[in-house]
Amino acid sequence: MSTARANPVAAIFRRLLRAAGIVVIFSVVGPLTTAALVSVMVTALGAAVLQLFLALLELEALRALASIAIVLLAIATVLASFLPAVAAGLIFALPAVYADLNMIWMAWLAAAVAAAGFVAFGMFVVPSETSAVILPGIRSAPEALKLSAMLAIVAVIPASLCWWLAKPLHRVILPA
Repeated sequence: MSTARANPVAAIFRRLLRAAGIVVIFSVVGPLTTAALVSVMVTALGAAVLQLFLALLELEALRALASIAIVLLAIATVLASFLPAVAAGLIFALPAVYADLNMIWMAWLAAAVAAAGFVAFGMFVVPSETSAVILPGIRSAPEALKLSAMLAIVAVIPASLCWWLAKPLHRVILPA
């Protein structure tokens, strides 16, 4: 007799814990990876322009401000990507644990759906000025589609890393 049949409550609890572990991995690793990716892109693309301005204007004091700005951008990226990462973790964890749909394309799809949901939420909800919620200000459907596609492309690398790190949790464990 298998352990799942002997104690179905324990099997349900184990699956729930595995799903919660996947969500935690997505909600921690996803925003950190996204922040690192955005920081590297900004640094790589903006370094040449910054060097040009520093050389032309002879403003070496701005070098420290630029590094502070990159750190602040990374912090804002972590904060802005936390809720979509949690949503992507939920969207991936439930089918991965309960329906055995744990392929990498499922993690990419979950990240794309979470990004599109985040953009769609930003179309209809405008937070107040005192709110800590960070949402994109979208005014039209074509703009929302473009932003959703761009965010889905950026989310491929963090989703892949989260899928790889969560692999032991979404693997099917067969009873002896």
